[in-house]
Amino acid sequence: MKYSDWKSLNETERKAAGWHRHPHIKTFTLFTIAFAVVLIIVIFGISKNTTVHLNRKPTPQEAFNIAKVFVKEKLKQPTTAVFPDHSFKPAIDTAQNSYQLQSTVKAINASGKMENSDWVISMHYTGGDWSEKTSWQVESVNMSPKN
Repeated sequence: MKYSDWKSLNETERKAAGWHRHPHIKTFTLFTIAFAVVLIIVIFGISKNTTVHLNRKPTPQEAFNIAKVFVKEKLKQPTTAVFPDHSFKPAIDTAQNSYQLQSTVKAINASGKMENSDWVISMHYTGGDWSEKTSWQVESVNMSPKN
């Protein structure tokens, strides 16, 4: 029923019409459902709590975290890699977005033995989300076994 039709009804006809035929109730119901859907989407979006790492330069710890990804790619068995949590030496030039990090890794080598290695990586941050590999340009990765 249209609102213009509703206005033409007399009081008895309006009372006899079911609530679902009332144009204001239809509109109110639609807006309530739309509001509830939007509210649910917002609540799920907030509870998802995804972190976006944009609009700032990476910290040394963040650079170390992404450097570990690149170093793992150079290992024969990357799943066996064990890195120290906070033991690394950064040399960072934030003006040039240049990051050089030194640390160690323990992993199984080609002969099947666990081996400690020192590594040095030089990277350039190109912008965007620091946790994405595409935001970095690796200039060099040097690994040398410890004796």
